[in-house]
Amino acid sequence: MVQIRNWEYNSLSSIIDGDADIAFLGRYYSGSKEALHLLPEVIDCEELFRDTPLVYLRKDHPLLKEPWNLETFLRYSHISTEYDKRPHWVLDNILAEHGRLRNIAMTYTSFEQTLFMISQPNHELITCLPGYCVHYISRALPNLVTLPLPLPHSVSEQLDISFILLWHKRHAYNSKVLWLRETIKNNVNQFMQKNGH
Repeated sequence: MVQIRNWEYNSLSSIIDGDADIAFLGRYYSGSKEALHLLPEVIDCEELFRDTPLVYLRKDHPLLKEPWNLETFLRYSHISTEYDKRPHWVLDNILAEHGRLRNIAMTYTSFEQTLFMISQPNHELITCLPGYCVHYISRALPNLVTLPLPLPHSVSEQLDISFILLWHKRHAYNSKVLWLRETIKNNVNQFMQKNGH
């Protein structure tokens, strides 16, 4: 039986305690609280792919008629997607280091909810999500477009997300966990090849 749950603040403990066999999640750059080098010694991991966050907004959004820069980006209200029950992520930490803040007007718990809300008419909200969501909006929400984050490359590369598998070292040769890891890797590889990555 395969049981799938969203990542939560205690999910890492669930892997360590044996309540979960494997996790698939995104982790941020080396300076963040989610950095790979901060994982406990008993956890093994494998990076499946890297992704760069993008800005998502409606095709008729007024922002698209303005110069695309950090001032414009910060002037509009944002929808944020929670991670570990927090509405802020590494982008907000980096902005705060420079005395800047996003105006987060609304939060959701999934990318799909956030994208659905962004696609609705009669508002001026924008959001930042992983770039792979482009493939979802091309099929499900074609009224959305993307822009790169208006940040220097040296800053934006710090926002790259490593999507990884995590498992407890005790499962290194467990046939169930090996099968699950291979199945996830194969599905991710097929998706990446199909979408030109």
